[in-house]
Amino acid sequence: MSESLAPAASVAQQFQAVFADAADAMLMLDDRRAIVDANAAACAVFGVPLASIVGESLDAIVLEAADDLAAAWRELLALGQATREHRVRAGRDDTRVLECSFRARAYGDLHLCIARDVTARRALEERLMQSEKIESIGRLAGGIAHDFNNLLTAILGYAELLLDRHSEGDPDHQDLGEIQKAGQRAASLTQQLLAFSRKQMLLPKDVDLNETVAGLRSMLARLIREDITLSCVPAPEPAIVRVDPVQIEQAILNLVLNARDALPGGGFIRLEVARVIPPRLETGIDPAAALGSGECIRLRVIDNGVGISAEACKHLFEPFYTTKALGKGTGLGLASVYGIVRQSNGFIVVDSQPGAGSTFTMYFPAVTAAEPVVEPLRAAGRISDRTATVLLVEDDEAVRLIISTVLQREGFRVLEAPTVGAACDVFDRQAAEIDLLLTDVIMPAMNGPALAQRLIAARPELRVLFISGYAHQSMSPGPEHSNVSFLSKPFHASMLVQRVRQMLAGQVVAAGRR
Repeated sequence: MSESLAPAASVAQQFQAVFADAADAMLMLDDRRAIVDANAAACAVFGVPLASIVGESLDAIVLEAADDLAAAWRELLALGQATREHRVRAGRDDTRVLECSFRARAYGDLHLCIARDVTARRALEERLMQSEKIESIGRLAGGIAHDFNNLLTAILGYAELLLDRHSEGDPDHQDLGEIQKAGQRAASLTQQLLAFSRKQMLLPKDVDLNETVAGLRSMLARLIREDITLSCVPAPEPAIVRVDPVQIEQAILNLVLNARDALPGGGFIRLEVARVIPPRLETGIDPAAALGSGECIRLRVIDNGVGISAEACKHLFEPFYTTKALGKGTGLGLASVYGIVRQSNGFIVVDSQPGAGSTFTMYFPAVTAAEPVVEPLRAAGRISDRTATVLLVEDDEAVRLIISTVLQREGFRVLEAPTVGAACDVFDRQAAEIDLLLTDVIMPAMNGPALAQRLIAARPELRVLFISGYAHQSMSPGPEHSNVSFLSKPFHASMLVQRVRQMLAGQVVAAGRR
C-alpha cells in the first residue's frame, strides 16, 4: 500500500502488517467499490495476481447479486458496517462463496472488505440438507409403499382367483388379465420405492463383485446398442462384499441402462471393480465409521456420454426425478440404486459435468473371506395327509381375508388372528393342531419374528412362513430355523399356495421373493 494512503506513518505500518499477513482475504475499496489494494490471501482466493485485481470493480467480481451488493453498500455507508455472502468469480472457470464483512472508512477514506472462503462449508451444508431431504422422502415413500403392498396383495389375489373362474373364451377374461397386469406394474413401482427408502427385504450373502460383473457382462452387452463399447475391469484379487446378489445386480443394471441413455451418439461404458481405502466423502457421513478403517470395495460405472448438470446432480437420487423426455423413464431407477447401496451399508456418489461423461461410484465394506456354506438342518417330516392347519396372523383385514380365502379353497384349515394377542390365545388352545404359522413381519404390539420365537419355543417343529413388503432394521425374519421361510408382498395367490405346500412337505425353502 502506498505511503500516500497512510494517515499516520506508525498506524500505516501496523495496518500494512496486519493487512498483508492476514489469513482471511482482505480488500480495500473506494467509494465506487473499485479495488484499491488486496492482500496475498485475497489473490489466492480469486486466483489472480495483485496487478490483475487492483482497479477492478467489486461489482464485476460478484456474480448474480448486483442488487444484494448495492443494498450491502447502502447499509455500509449508513451504519458503518455490513455483512453479506456473495458468490464470486475466481480465476477463469471457478467460483467461490465468500462471507464478506464490510467496514466503512477503515483506512482513511477507504473501506475494508474481509472475505472468508466458505465454499466447502456451504457445499457440505447443502449436501447435508439434501441427505436429510432424501431421508424424509424415503420415510414417506416407504410408508406409502407398505400400504400399497397390502392393497396390491388383495387386488392381485382376487384377480388371480377370478381368472381361474373365467377361461380364455370368457369375455371377462381379458379385462381381468389387464387388471392383473396393472397390479403387477404397480407392484414393481412399490418395490422400487421400497428400495429407495431402504425398507425392502434383503437377503444378503457374501458376493464377489468380480464374479457378479463378469456374470452380467453378456446380458448387459445385449441391452446396450452396437455403437456402445462395454468393458469390464475386475480387481486383481477377490472383491467380496455382503449384499443381496439380486439387488446388487439390479443396481448395476440400472446404472448401465442410465449410461446407455446418456450415449445417444455412441461411446463406451466401463465397469471397474477395485479394493481401496475408504475415501473421504462430502456427504455428512463418516465413511470409515460404516465401511471400517480397512479396505472397501469400489464399483464404478463410467461413461463418456452427455454428462449431467450440477443442478440435476443435486436431485438425481430423488424418486420420480428424471431428465428424460416424458414417458421415457419413471425416475425411480437411480432412486432404487441409492436405496439398495445405502441399505447394504454402502455409499454412492456421482461425478459428472455436461459434455464430460459421468462416473457413478459405489463403495461397500470389504469382507475378508466368504463365510463357509453351512448345510441347513433337515426339516421336520412331511405333514400327514390330513388337512393341514395354518395359523394366519395379519393385522390388515383385506390381506388376511384374501389369504384365508385362497388357502381354504386349496383345502387348508385356516385359523385367523388379527393381532399377536389373538394368535397366542388360539395357539394356547390348539397348539397340537397347528402345522404352520403364517405371519406378517411388521405388526403392532409385537412383530412377527418375536411371535415366531415364542411359539417355536413351545413347539420346535412348528413351520413358519413370514410375509411382508416392508423391512425394519430391528426386525429381520432371517431363516435361522430350518422350518422358516419368507415371502414378500405383494405375491400371487399361486405362489403363496406353492410356498405353503413346500413348507408342509418338509422341504427346506430358502427365503425368497415373489
